[in-house]
Amino acid sequence: MTLPVADAHVDVLMRMSEEGAPFAGDSPLAASLERLQMGHVTTQVFALFVWPRLPETVQLEKVLQGIDLFYTEVAATGRVQPVKSKQEYQAAAASGKIAGLLSIEGAGCLRAQPHLLRVMYQLGVRGMGLTWNDANALADGCGEPRNGGLTTAGRRIVQEMQHLGMWIDLAHLGDHGVRDVLDLVDGPVMASHANARKVHAHRRNLPDEVIREIVRRQGWIGITFEGSFLNHPAAASLDDVFRHLDHFLELGADDCLGFGSDFDGTSNAVPNLSSAADYARLSEALVKRYGEGLAHKLCHQNFERFLLKVLP
Repeated sequence: MTLPVADAHVDVLMRMSEEGAPFAGDSPLAASLERLQMGHVTTQVFALFVWPRLPETVQLEKVLQGIDLFYTEVAATGRVQPVKSKQEYQAAAASGKIAGLLSIEGAGCLRAQPHLLRVMYQLGVRGMGLTWNDANALADGCGEPRNGGLTTAGRRIVQEMQHLGMWIDLAHLGDHGVRDVLDLVDGPVMASHANARKVHAHRRNLPDEVIREIVRRQGWIGITFEGSFLNHPAAASLDDVFRHLDHFLELGADDCLGFGSDFDGTSNAVPNLSSAADYARLSEALVKRYGEGLAHKLCHQNFERFLLKVLP
């Protein structure tokens, strides 16, 4: 059985910007239009990522370029419906189009300015992670050894995100920063593409106490297919995806779990999970392992519930 799929993170716009790769037609993208359709992806979050070591003004320019590509090339196919609200999300589902949403991965582009965040919101951005692996003006990423948490500017940005109703993405944030966000934010948070640290001890994976807290808040977590987050990269396989899934489920994440593939952003692809087309095979395996009801939750219902909670 092939199920509809919601995916919370692909780096399509980065590759389109850096390589000039087309979204439709003869495309090398792992999450091209055709591969999304082959995998029955009905909801897709397109990340706006730029390398954080670039000057902040250059980061801002490239994020704006990514937003332009989303509207002028991705949405222009007529098969992806830009979504900014619950109503637009429901309309996309009714039309049979892919619901396309924008998120920022690493907020150096904001130059610590809340007014730039508000502009991004007006342009359609509905979620954001404060950092990539490095430190920036808002917080320390998971690759920053000092693990310093949120700065004063970062706290202001988080507060403005709450005011706007944007989802806050914990992926890539350092452990101290995660604790700071959880102290600041009362409601649901999410981690768009992260696995379980107890299963594989990688800095990008979530410790059990954070998983439990996201579950308690009825937030959301996306299992990701980057091989180094699943196992040792050369050994990573579909079996490892199930090991992480099983651990999350043991912690009570039945209603809070789904997928954030990181297609077009992975460094270590997993065999049989290297493109959006492979969701068709994965959904069949999920039905066989967990039954149809839970498989539907994991593939799309849990993320749809989260979106309908947080979208305006």
